[in-house]
Amino acid sequence: MNIGHHLIIECQGRHAHFDEQELEALLVSAAEAGGASVLQAHFHPFGVGKGITGVVLLAESHITVHTWPEHDYAAFDIFMCGDCKPMLAADIITLACPDSVTTVQSIERGLPINAGSLSANPSNSYLHSGSFDAG
Repeated sequence: MNIGHHLIIECQGRHAHFDEQELEALLVSAAEAGGASVLQAHFHPFGVGKGITGVVLLAESHITVHTWPEHDYAAFDIFMCGDCKPMLAADIITLACPDSVTTVQSIERGLPINAGSLSANPSNSYLHSGSFDAG
């Protein structure tokens, strides 16, 4: 069952040096290009010369960013469901800095649920059904 698509975008280069306003404009543009509805945006800078973390909350999920200018690195996360086109959103982000080195990984989200039973491949995943007891 496919519920949505989750894209992980890694960037080395100019993306890591965007300020709050540039990042917000980029993520909102990406959301709009993907056909998503922006509900709210929040960005937090960690100080002069330090990174920024931000989220654009969508009716269809979210887009996030974390930057490390000291490492020339930025990590973006796009999760969209419904009729959205997350790859169009990813194009906006990657093309914003054509000289940056970028990678995009795509994950289809949704557990394989059949007739009320859960299953998982134990070699590469963890599945827990029920309550969690940390004690």
